[in-house]
Amino acid sequence: MHLVLRPMTQPEDGGVCVGVLDGVPLTFHGRIATAGDREYEAKAIASEILEAVDAAAREVFGPEWVQALALVTGLNPRTCQRDRVGRYGLPAPVLRALGEAAFEPWPRVTGDLMLACARLIKTNAIENVSTLRGERHPRFAGPPAGNPVDVAMDTIAQHARALVRRLVSERAEHRAPTLDDD
Repeated sequence: MHLVLRPMTQPEDGGVCVGVLDGVPLTFHGRIATAGDREYEAKAIASEILEAVDAAAREVFGPEWVQALALVTGLNPRTCQRDRVGRYGLPAPVLRALGEAAFEPWPRVTGDLMLACARLIKTNAIENVSTLRGERHPRFAGPPAGNPVDVAMDTIAQHARALVRRLVSERAEHRAPTLDDD
């Protein structure tokens, strides 16, 4: 059997469709997975889940994906260890999110942004100004009305983009001159 985590149309019965198992949509209802007319206990297909998680998580977070997956999902890092995933699987919403992220045009960028968002939420930087180091940047004097995490992510992304552009520009301006004997 071969499981591929990917974006899927979600069923109306409350199940979570996470991808395809041998080309057939795989839907979880709790710990029971259904593909076509076959039902599987999650533990019975845990090795397939591990292979699919490993493939998708590598696309999204890189080869050392365990800690990143734990951070963005809020799961205990031990739960995300390969041996545990291979034994018990992962919750269906996690499988669904991994499949969706892996099928983004730039999965690694999506993973980086997921990590940034999770860190922002985890550090509670919006609600707790004291978690910020030093003086706040003038562009981030405080989140305007709206979802604070969304506003903060947008502001931080704009600032990060400006920093990268400046670094690239300054690097080009400050290159060492070519020596005559090179």
